[in-house]
Amino acid sequence: MDKNWLIRTKSNHILGPVSKEKVLELYQNGSIKPDDEVCTGNGYWFFIREEELVERFLMGSEVQGFNPISEAKDVLLTKTQHHYANVETNDITLIGGIDLKALNSNKNDEELSIPKVIDEAPNKLKEINSSTLSGKDEILNLDQNQDAKTQEIKKKSKLKPRRKVEPIKKEMPLKKQEWLIYVSILGFIILIFMLYFRNRIINTIFNSSTVEISFSMINNANAQDINPEKKKLLDEEIILEKVKFTPSIGLNGFKVTSTIEIEDVDCQTLAQSHYQLAVILFPPEKINEKFLIKMRDCVVKLHQEHPLKKWIKWVARPSKINIKDQKTYIFTKELIHSHFNLITDQKMKEQIIRLIKSIPEDTLPEKILKSYCYLLIGNITRSNRILSEIITTPPRVNWEKSENQKKSIFHQLGIDSVEQIFKKLTMHPADRKLVHLVLLYLKSFYNDPQLIKIINEFDVNETYSKLDLKYVKSLAPELVEYLRISKLPIKKRVSYLRENPIDLNEQAYWVWAFIELNLSLSDDIYQTLVETEKKDELWFIYLMDDEKLSDLFYQKSGNTFLPARRIFLNQGLSSSETFWMSLFKMVQFGDINPTIVEKTIHNLIDE
Repeated sequence: MDKNWLIRTKSNHILGPVSKEKVLELYQNGSIKPDDEVCTGNGYWFFIREEELVERFLMGSEVQGFNPISEAKDVLLTKTQHHYANVETNDITLIGGIDLKALNSNKNDEELSIPKVIDEAPNKLKEINSSTLSGKDEILNLDQNQDAKTQEIKKKSKLKPRRKVEPIKKEMPLKKQEWLIYVSILGFIILIFMLYFRNRIINTIFNSSTVEISFSMINNANAQDINPEKKKLLDEEIILEKVKFTPSIGLNGFKVTSTIEIEDVDCQTLAQSHYQLAVILFPPEKINEKFLIKMRDCVVKLHQEHPLKKWIKWVARPSKINIKDQKTYIFTKELIHSHFNLITDQKMKEQIIRLIKSIPEDTLPEKILKSYCYLLIGNITRSNRILSEIITTPPRVNWEKSENQKKSIFHQLGIDSVEQIFKKLTMHPADRKLVHLVLLYLKSFYNDPQLIKIINEFDVNETYSKLDLKYVKSLAPELVEYLRISKLPIKKRVSYLRENPIDLNEQAYWVWAFIELNLSLSDDIYQTLVETEKKDELWFIYLMDDEKLSDLFYQKSGNTFLPARRIFLNQGLSSSETFWMSLFKMVQFGDINPTIVEKTIHNLIDE
């Protein structure tokens, strides 16, 4: 049984030599694939998928001949082939007298080069001729001829690189000169066109088309750098002696927090109203044991109805949850932390639907949680509808809704699991532009450090780079306009608003309170302020923080701003939805008194 067949796999691994029967067996059991190749002896390679050749040479008895196209003439062995043409061997790896198996088994032969092969060729020919030829004269003549040819080939191989390098070095300066000539000609042509169309170019610069150019530059900006400048309302601070009050806007809505050093507080300073308010508004997550001990020592002597006495009891009060809510809480928590993007089990699906019905849509965390539950059962339309409602609602309205003291367990659950929920929402295979816009909305109009840290973990650059597209703008027109304006340089914002007029009522809720603008004051803006005062006086008070708007209102109305505002703000302290925004303005006006401190602690306890 002759082993004269070779197999070459698709990955160029050569197997063999093997017998024809073995190749046929591998072909029939499917071990050889259509893209594998075979050949016999010194024949040519053919693919298994070539059925005609397989039938002739593998399945049939026809012997495969030489391939005349692939046969190359041997320059070394041409004159000596007649000496060893009759040498027979059963090992097909012996080609030209060189043992390929020996070469393959030697790892050092991987560094073998063409000159080394040429050097060894005469020695191999010596071994072959010694067994087949007689006479020392013929062997010596053969060696001399082969040495002469070898030396000639070496000389030619050494001279070739020098011929290739010389013209390249000479041509490089010419190519560089040609390149400079082409660039100069192109620049000259552009200059002529600019001079000829100079009037049109100047007009274009001051038209709205400039904004489109600006947006193309914005597209390359990173969404994490959104609003690098100081935000008007979100970065506002009120400092009274050693106490700092700031608006803290997170998923709980608009709140007021204080910053105070423990060393600056003692029992004597706690007699002052603004220090009492600072202690009550101190963030609970920052309260440590040292702070509590110091407060307890000062508060223990106070009467039972004192605000600080109520505050220290409120801080130490454990949170309670009934059994029914606890089961719902655990089930919802498991859904949020599951590894599934879609629930198909019918029983589980019905349970989720009942859960969705029990989740209200009063606060932002509840809406985000409900949107995720809809996505979990495959209702993408309902999920997107809720997200769309979030980003098309003015920030001030969403704040007010989240300030409502009547909150369900889903509100706190949404806050505690917001990072995990956003991970699920962003990883869903459906179009995620709405989710990205929700993240940009929160980053633009909220300033809670923990929330901003979570949002920064998500990549929204893909959507942020497409803000100039009409489709993206159609998802949330007011938000997209705000994002566009916020990235423009301050000097270009007013010109942009002139060329791309936005409804002034929208500007009042989306732009004026958040971005620095050199407003071009007009009667139209004054009329918008009057309308805002009538329908939303609390927000109108916040708009009056802008000096230009305040001056315009005074000039047009002839009335000062503050009269009667304190009465309105005191009334706002009676409503849970307007309490915190009214409180911040009272603190800003310096109206901190025991009554306000008492109302603040009552509001916290009721929550």
